[in-house]
Amino acid sequence: MYKNISFLYICTKFSIFAAMSTKEKILVTATRLFNEQGIDVITIRHIAKEMGISHSNIQYYFKNADDIIATIYTNHIGELNELPMFKELTLDALKSSIVAIMEHIYNYRFIYIHFVVIARRLPSVKKEYARRFALRREQFLELFANYRETGIMRTDIPAPVWESLIRNIYIIGDFWISANELNTGLKGKKAVGYYVTLIEQLFYPYLTEKGRAEMTVPL
Repeated sequence: MYKNISFLYICTKFSIFAAMSTKEKILVTATRLFNEQGIDVITIRHIAKEMGISHSNIQYYFKNADDIIATIYTNHIGELNELPMFKELTLDALKSSIVAIMEHIYNYRFIYIHFVVIARRLPSVKKEYARRFALRREQFLELFANYRETGIMRTDIPAPVWESLIRNIYIIGDFWISANELNTGLKGKKAVGYYVTLIEQLFYPYLTEKGRAEMTVPL
């Protein structure tokens, strides 16, 4: 795959798309169609028609639509893991990490709109999600501990409350796409910016005076 190149970038650069293998073109085309119309509507035949090839050509690479979805999810997680997250102990660096994650999620938004259905249909996706949550939980706990040591976050917060904060971050992070689809209706960077702000504001009660002085989110 073309690492570190976002789906939106690929789709706006035809020369890059043209240079891809048939398998890569199938994944990019399927992602676009799933984002636009959903997984309940789009089948292998729709993807084949969009690409101007036979559906049997697609089945040479993927057994069915679920196989395509599973591959897209695996690639999505692999690309997320390559993002430079939580490398610096500043609130600006944390915001940059959150923005990068949310932008990537937006590029694969069909996954999050249909995530419960996908996880039920594809146990491997549910298993990977649980593994990823456990990893991110440890990263956040370490990050918050470092923030407490540097005086950015409060030291009088009980451990269960830190756990709740992480859960709340994940609830917004995993389901903001659905909330935007149903309520907010924002597109692209406006959607990302709005929900990044919601996550940032979760941190406010946990910050010291020093931390609040560093916070750039509008309140």
